[in-house]
Amino acid sequence: MGAQIARGAKIRGRFRRSTGAPVAALKRLSLALLVPAALVSCATPGQRSGDAFPAGEVGRVFAVGYQSITERYVDPVDIGTVAFEGLSGLSTLDSGISVARNGDLVELRGPDGVLAKLDAPDDADAAGWAKLTAIALDAGRAGSPHLEYASTERLYQVVFEGALSRLDGFSRYTGAEEALEQRAAREGFGGIGIRFALAGDGVQVTAVLPDSPAARADIQADDLITHVDGAPVAGLDHRAVARRLRGRVDSRVELTLARTGLEGSLKLTLARKLIIPTTVEARLEGDLAYLRVIGFNQRTTTQVSDAFSQLKQEAEIAGVVLDLRDNPGGLLDQAVAVADLFLSRGRILSTIGRHPDSNQEFDATDDDIANGLPMAVLINGQSASAAEIVAAALQDHGRALVIGSTSFGKGTVQNVIRLPNNGELILTWSRMHAPSGQVLHELGVAPTICTSNPQTSAPGAVDDLLRGAAEPGSTLALSRGDQGRDRETSEELRRVCPSRHSMPEADLEVTRKLLGDAELYARALQLSFPAVATR
Repeated sequence: MGAQIARGAKIRGRFRRSTGAPVAALKRLSLALLVPAALVSCATPGQRSGDAFPAGEVGRVFAVGYQSITERYVDPVDIGTVAFEGLSGLSTLDSGISVARNGDLVELRGPDGVLAKLDAPDDADAAGWAKLTAIALDAGRAGSPHLEYASTERLYQVVFEGALSRLDGFSRYTGAEEALEQRAAREGFGGIGIRFALAGDGVQVTAVLPDSPAARADIQADDLITHVDGAPVAGLDHRAVARRLRGRVDSRVELTLARTGLEGSLKLTLARKLIIPTTVEARLEGDLAYLRVIGFNQRTTTQVSDAFSQLKQEAEIAGVVLDLRDNPGGLLDQAVAVADLFLSRGRILSTIGRHPDSNQEFDATDDDIANGLPMAVLINGQSASAAEIVAAALQDHGRALVIGSTSFGKGTVQNVIRLPNNGELILTWSRMHAPSGQVLHELGVAPTICTSNPQTSAPGAVDDLLRGAAEPGSTLALSRGDQGRDRETSEELRRVCPSRHSMPEADLEVTRKLLGDAELYARALQLSFPAVATR
């Protein structure tokens, strides 16, 4: 998924962590570069006209990356094999490049023969393999024009992609530019607080965030930004415009605006402030508080709480709808904290991995901001990771009905390691267990009321419940059963309520009926998990 549970690091929030060692904030690992592996023979580099190759920096990047994989990946790995797979990925840049290992030697071949023979370090020596990787890349650039003219960042991408290819689908490398964007989405950035779209003569403002520098400067939707700091923005792509608008918090930026009905241009100077993207949309659906969460960043819990408080001031709330459809996930701590907003006790999540800090249990605190009001959680096949944590916790404790289709089934936690080049290595480091003990990975969350079954319409699911014919509890009981199930069994269970990627209005119709009928709601809760619902 785009934005998965991306950090199992420092845990912040109002919930209680019952066990597990405190997890320090991730720091850049400081690994001294050891004496390089002996170079038996290497082609003469010759004159190069491509990018300068910073061998020392390259070695440091791979040293941090390989050491992190060795220490943090959820399953034990042989770093020698991982590094070898990474070097094998060079063939994607030049099909004439190949790597072979003969005993204690690693041989790099190019189109014209052997480029280097390197002494292979011990298979557990992360620093040694990092140095070997840097030397092999240097030698490869000497013998391959494709490697010579590839940027250093492209070489990082290719090698790390090859190295991680045998691990799992959620461990990956992101380059410095993409990592900067992802950090901004998770943690915020220095900006002015607008959304914009490209226009022919500039950049059109499409929305202004409340209490932002742009709002305080009275920038309005439909204003056209023509210049930033005196330079025209016409012809720039979206990312280039964003880079110009963003900057260090409290730094200043000058905008030139055109506004309908205003003669001439308007020049404004704004001080950038920390902007954290909004992840919560809120509105009233009759007497129901509707909260849609589109992701989990460091402000999501606060936004959910504030939005619910605002809706309570506007009307008498009779129930809560938490819409997690199409939510790809985000930060672990925020998922736990959002679930805790609506729970007064009990386990929210357990994580189990190989690193000591990855084994943790999270329990709820003693307050529920909705005071037990009837609640429903909407999910679909794009609800993943952090969204599945929330849905499973509220379902397992009988706190909410889960409505929709089976979720994605991404039940692992990723640890984000910032590398010396400002890229990021994202490694799977633990597996998630719901309060019932259910392993979420590859299974997902089965809804209490399934609206995606081709044999039953969404309104029909409610009719079945009224007639006493619905038995979602049996499906849920099966999914919470054997924790050692194989993939085939998981897939069979998922077919009972097939994943769906749409967000049909019928889901909300079903939700309104269930939350509006106390007897029907109680019956559905009983079916969803009888042992918990009747506690």
